[in-house]
Amino acid sequence: MASKAVPSETQRSKLQRKERVILEAARGIFVDHGFDGARMQEIARRAGIGEGTIYSYYESKAELMFAVLQQFWDGLTREAEDVMASVQVADFFGRLQALATYHLATVIRNADFINLTFALRRNNSEVSVSRDHLRHYVAVFDRLFLRGQDRGELRADAILWHARDVFYGSLEYSARSIEMTLAGERSVREQKPVVDDMVALFRSHYGADGTPKPMAEAAVAGFELKLDKLTAQIEALNEKISGT
Repeated sequence: MASKAVPSETQRSKLQRKERVILEAARGIFVDHGFDGARMQEIARRAGIGEGTIYSYYESKAELMFAVLQQFWDGLTREAEDVMASVQVADFFGRLQALATYHLATVIRNADFINLTFALRRNNSEVSVSRDHLRHYVAVFDRLFLRGQDRGELRADAILWHARDVFYGSLEYSARSIEMTLAGERSVREQKPVVDDMVALFRSHYGADGTPKPMAEAAVAGFELKLDKLTAQIEALNEKISGT
């Protein structure tokens, strides 16, 4: 009995596969050298293709950088949505724990590229991830929070953008604190206690069982102080990346 012929890869899939290779190589070069220091020739060498092939996909380095940013943030959005779809618990705080766990681990794992993203947004008007892509990502939290309010699990008077800033801002600060211990002599900080504290803060401050408690307000003030320190760190990092 003759075996079935294996169909050859379609031209479309070949192009898509090569584009993924280009984007992966470009991301690595951009992280290593920054946007200004990256060279298309080096990206082509890492991707194992000719430089002209890259220009058949992207007209400029800026267009390539934007494609890398778009791929990254769209990928994070899909992953976060998958996390929410796979969570077995139905209550807000259980689902918040899952999203916080994902976001914290993701920021730590992609610290170098996210730092580059911050630097581009601040210093390079030519290329930066669009606000739409960032909105799509944070909208995963927004939908979760609004659902919690609709179900009566959260205070109806809670302000969404306040909660969003506390969630993402404090987790990103903690992610950087944890990431810095990975290569240092200090004991590595664990991720789970950070997530547990975040969920406890939301339960205390935003839970529908009453008004904000003084301890919760103090915790929010502490997070705001952390965010101020984080802003200073990011600015210093931007200067370092811009000088590379």
